[in-house]
Amino acid sequence: MEQLRSGKAEWPDQSLLNLPEKVLQFGTGVLLRGLPDYFIDKANKQGIFNGRIVVVKSTDRGGTDAFDVQNGLYSLLERGYEAGVKTEKVIVNAAIS
Repeated sequence: MEQLRSGKAEWPDQSLLNLPEKVLQFGTGVLLRGLPDYFIDKANKQGIFNGRIVVVKSTDRGGTDAFDVQNGLYSLLERGYEAGVKTEKVIVNAAIS
């Protein structure tokens, strides 16, 4: 993981990688990673939920191998406005175990 830290991404604290698995998620799609997984990661970073997600492949397409190679980490690009100011963040999500 240290090799990848050269960018401007928001990296999770190492302690988040040791949280217990509390959610069983069927599917690996972009919508799941972009919505519920994002909010679980956000809650973990705030100390509210304190749990990770176990992902189960639900179709014959896709898979979870890419998550294994990346230790369950993946990045999200968040663009929008906060208090009228345009923002852009790259967030490394650590919700998937």
